[in-house]
Amino acid sequence: MDETRVGESGNVPIASSAAGLAGLVLGSRYRLDRLIGSGGMAQVWEGTDTLLARRVAVKLLHPHLACDPLFVERFRREAKAAAQINDPGVVGVFDTFTDEDHEAIIMELLDATTLRDLLDANSTLDAATTERIGLRVLDALEAAHRAEIVHRDIKPSNILLCRDGRVKLADFGIALAEGHTDLTQEGSLIGTASYLSPEQVQGEELDGRSDLYSLAVVLYECTTGRIPFAGDSPAAVAIARLHSAPVDPRQLRVDVPPHLAEVLVTALAVDRTARFASAADFRAALMGGNIHIPGPPTGFEPATAVQLIEEPPKSFSRSERGWLLPTLLILIVAAAVTVAGLLVNESRSTGPVTSVTQAPPPDELDPLAVARVATFDPQGSGTKGENDDLAANAADGDPTTGWRTEIYDEPGFFGTKSGVGVALVLESRSEVERVRIESSDNGWNGSIYVIDGEAAESIDLGTISPAAVVQDVRGTLDLATGGATGRIILLWITQLGDPADGGHRVQIDEFSAAGRPAQG
Repeated sequence: MDETRVGESGNVPIASSAAGLAGLVLGSRYRLDRLIGSGGMAQVWEGTDTLLARRVAVKLLHPHLACDPLFVERFRREAKAAAQINDPGVVGVFDTFTDEDHEAIIMELLDATTLRDLLDANSTLDAATTERIGLRVLDALEAAHRAEIVHRDIKPSNILLCRDGRVKLADFGIALAEGHTDLTQEGSLIGTASYLSPEQVQGEELDGRSDLYSLAVVLYECTTGRIPFAGDSPAAVAIARLHSAPVDPRQLRVDVPPHLAEVLVTALAVDRTARFASAADFRAALMGGNIHIPGPPTGFEPATAVQLIEEPPKSFSRSERGWLLPTLLILIVAAAVTVAGLLVNESRSTGPVTSVTQAPPPDELDPLAVARVATFDPQGSGTKGENDDLAANAADGDPTTGWRTEIYDEPGFFGTKSGVGVALVLESRSEVERVRIESSDNGWNGSIYVIDGEAAESIDLGTISPAAVVQDVRGTLDLATGGATGRIILLWITQLGDPADGGHRVQIDEFSAAGRPAQG
């Protein structure tokens, strides 16, 4: 029996529509390897770019829709909209493909889960994690709105949480350039009912403030475990926001910080002129609360594997998954790992975003002796390593020398690899309390891992969680790592930041750690 998904276009037999496609090569370049999801409009395949020898996601319009001009135009619009937004918080589009039988978008393949799945596993998130997710999505929305693109479908299933701590905004399938004509029939509602803005419900012209309202609904759900408006049908849920104000989050959960509650209530105003005027204003208000982060949240059980083609949990409607998540390779990702990766401390000035844990003062710790320094480039091609001859400079005590990455044309490595790193191999197994990094000031992102083992070159990041995640690093970092125990300290760089010297690169002048010998 064919398994089906009920989506926008009705029942779509997954097995039959995918039959015979595995191994198909589109345009003599993009090979379809494995079906990883299907929705009402398209399938997503894990694929291979045979020209560049890299893994990609291929979003393939269902064959029965490829002859419908309305769906084809909407599908092509998604690629165009995402391609116009130059921001690491938006899922990247590499290419498109069209022939007589196929319409495809080639996108970056992510090791990620969705905010929807995290909420299904945990019901609510702590205030710090909610804030961090909100800030990252606001960054992406600011870039989209700068390009005059309104997303129109902000919801938990379109927010991707990557294993390395990044947050990505997905699915611009119904995005609309401000002032452009919609493709839908008059009187129809576009978006997901629970997260629509009042102006979407009323069919008014939209601007970026509509997306900000929808994001506020998402953050309200993260905070309270429920959407702010209820009803007996999707239409009733949508209409309820026109006539009532949301319940103050503090009435539903007593530990919600007052500032966060006030920000959400403001962002959920029916009158758009009473809300935040821009993503930047929303972001500034969210940061202004200085929400304390005592450390990684506890009490989360690992989430089960996420399978897009299985029945969705009862905690959300089938329509929530009717729109396909683009480019998402779903792997088994523990909710605790995802939260730890997201739990970063947003600087209230221009400094970097870092994770925060409690650590003894520096004068109570000893410098940890380094046996050697190694580079880590598991996805590199050609000559192995990443400027290996410079690695020792990162821990020689001389800030005038350093290790640096190679020069790349794009800060995200053009999707050819997920990162590069440099590792300190300590003389003995230690409890690592603090790490200090003196680096270039170009706004790079990365993670710190503390690992048991002897050989840095054999590290498997898929089996461990980061001790800290850093974003927008500009200069020197001095951060706590919570007493993580191991012999290898890996700095894993996932975004290279602003360009310099004709390309994108990161330089590490000094990399050191402090702690104590491990017990036992």
